[in-house]
Amino acid sequence: MRNALSLILLMAALAFPAGKPTLLAVFAHPDDETVVGPLLAKYAKEGYTVHLLTLTAGQLGTAPHANIPAGDALAAVRTKELGCAADKLGLSSHKLLGFKDQGFAVGWAAEPMNEAANNVREAIDTLHPDVLVTWGPDGGTGHPDHRTASNITTQAFQERSLLKEQPKKLYYVVFPDVPDAPGEMAKGRKVSAEFITTEVDGGRFVETAFAGVQCHQSQWTPETMAGFKAMLQARKGIVILRLALSTVGMPTGREKDIFERIP
Repeated sequence: MRNALSLILLMAALAFPAGKPTLLAVFAHPDDETVVGPLLAKYAKEGYTVHLLTLTAGQLGTAPHANIPAGDALAAVRTKELGCAADKLGLSSHKLLGFKDQGFAVGWAAEPMNEAANNVREAIDTLHPDVLVTWGPDGGTGHPDHRTASNITTQAFQERSLLKEQPKKLYYVVFPDVPDAPGEMAKGRKVSAEFITTEVDGGRFVETAFAGVQCHQSQWTPETMAGFKAMLQARKGIVILRLALSTVGMPTGREKDIFERIP
């Protein structure tokens, strides 16, 4: 698995030579990337290198409307949906690691979790990201795989002695603690305003982000997708983050760009 991963990541890195800074987003399942869809689309369309690393194929994420059984059949569908979304968002590359859905965050020293951390480090060393984005420790919705994605990415970022490349910032996705949060934000784990560091305006990319949402037909009905679009519009495409770790200092006010202070 590691040799194949190394080759794929190397090909991705060579295809997008150094220029503007690079972003690596790390999430647990196909469709998790939609939570930052406007941000990913914005930076991709503006000429930044944007990579996506997804830990599992979400093979247990069945939905009644899709009538696809859990397991390999669903994994195959969701893998195609992830590729569709990456294409719609204009990402430089995407890679699905293929860990078992709801099965690798088990035990205090579970081998799958260690292997996933090694894979994230390998991606960092090969793709040379300046910035990482992932779920916060709350997992956004509380999903254990989301929490594990956050733990693994944070572990990889902060163990500098194990990295050949040195990303400069690690961001967590945030659902702000407001009483009138729209749509899925109303169900998510909340972060109080004083801990929010960053607001990225992806308003011009709401339609592009929604095109990525529409790829995930095994997960969402047309009605659910319409609700997601309404949420994107209500938020005006603004993606809210918390800068968790940084080697270039913390902002004095709210940032508008995740690449602030990065040469």
